[in-house]
Amino acid sequence: MGNVKLKDIAEALNVSTVTVSNALAGRKGVSEEVRSQVVEKAKELGYDLKKYTNKSQGFTIGVIVAEKYLELGVSFYWSMYQKVAYAASKSQSVTMLEALGRENEEKGILPKIVRDKNVDGLIIVGWIKEQYIQKLVRETTIPVVQLDFAAHNIPCDAVVSANYIGMYKVTRYVLEKGHRDIAFVGSIYANENIMDRYFGYRKALEERGISLRKGWLLEDRDLKTGRIEIALPENMPTAFVCNSDLTASRLYDLLVEKGYRIPEDISIAAYDNYLFGHPFARQLTTYNVDMAQMAASAVKLLNGKIRGIEKRYGTRYIDSVIVERDSVKDLNA
Repeated sequence: MGNVKLKDIAEALNVSTVTVSNALAGRKGVSEEVRSQVVEKAKELGYDLKKYTNKSQGFTIGVIVAEKYLELGVSFYWSMYQKVAYAASKSQSVTMLEALGRENEEKGILPKIVRDKNVDGLIIVGWIKEQYIQKLVRETTIPVVQLDFAAHNIPCDAVVSANYIGMYKVTRYVLEKGHRDIAFVGSIYANENIMDRYFGYRKALEERGISLRKGWLLEDRDLKTGRIEIALPENMPTAFVCNSDLTASRLYDLLVEKGYRIPEDISIAAYDNYLFGHPFARQLTTYNVDMAQMAASAVKLLNGKIRGIEKRYGTRYIDSVIVERDSVKDLNA
């Protein structure tokens, strides 16, 4: 009978969805008579009871990551996937990872793990085309959760870092160190995460009555290829806040090449607390993206939806803290 949900069983028996969920899960507070009625009605309607009878063994969670994010082998999203796999294992579930190739994304070819019906639910890690997600949600019956991004007008939950407040905290930190000439490095039209971080930067400046100076909003990538490319402004600020640690590392290399010292001449702060294989990681002050908490939240949401709980949570924002190192000079001293 198609994709039968808990609310269908609840409506047929004139009980709450919570009662149905508790009855199928064998929880206390439900009489044997009601439990029996729920199970029989579930069978009658064609509900997949394996979701509950195999509950102790957990679920199989599919994880989709765009291939471009995994090309280097060690990346922010590879680390995020590992956190998802760990969170899934804590709930007795397992994960299946599939890298989404650029061609499949462009052509709208659904992931093999979805086509073969090998997974109970799906977590998409990192930005992919909105049209692709719309097709995925429309053509599959399994629940989908977005992780580290939130595409608009798509009826599935998302878990993201608190981009706006996080970059606001970073910029405020730099301001409190006495800086007033602060540039932002990030292509704000690349994705919504960077756009939100930009407006967090703007909020911190506006609070201090500081206007954005022309030439101090710097692109950090080619929007077509994604390749990081930074051009220094004609009039240099005393500090840069970067939309990511990776961008910060490229900026650092460029500044050092030009003869600047960090932080004696120029200060740098960033966002992610994830910079692999670059010595600047030990020096960089940055906002920590709490990947473990984000992954755990995404897995918890997905598990609930696989079990048929219909509650819509929308987007969850996971806040965190600044990790202070020594890339920002204190001008107050």
